[in-house]
Amino acid sequence: MDFKSKEYGKVVVVTVYLTRATLQYAVSFKDYVLKLLNEENKHIVVDLSMCEYLDSTFLGALVSSLKKTVASGGDLKLVYSNELSSLIFEMTSMNKVFEIHKDLEEAISSFNLDQDDRSSGGLTWQ
Repeated sequence: MDFKSKEYGKVVVVTVYLTRATLQYAVSFKDYVLKLLNEENKHIVVDLSMCEYLDSTFLGALVSSLKKTVASGGDLKLVYSNELSSLIFEMTSMNKVFEIHKDLEEAISSFNLDQDDRSSGGLTWQ
C-alpha cells in the first residue's frame, strides 16, 4: 500500500509511503487524489516526509493534483522536511507554487479551521 489517507475533520492527509516517488507511482497517486476530490474533500495535505527522492513525473502529479484541488474550490498543501531532497522544489521553483510545511500539525493548522473540523477521523488505504 503506497498511499494512506486519514481524515482530521475537514482536512484529509494523504501519506505517501514511498522512499522514491517516481513515474511508477505518479498515475496512481493522481487517481487517489482525484478520488478524494470526487468525495468532496477540499482540504488536502500530502505528507511526503517518508520520501527521500521525487522525480519530475511525480512532481508533475503533485502539480496536477494541486490544480484539480484548487479548481474544485479547495487547497492542497505539502509536508516535506527532507532538506537535501527539497532542492527539487527550489530548483523547479515549485516552492513558490506549493505551500510546504515541515510537519503535519503545522500543515493541518494552516487551513485555519475550527478545532472540531480538525479532529481525527478514519483511515483509508490504497
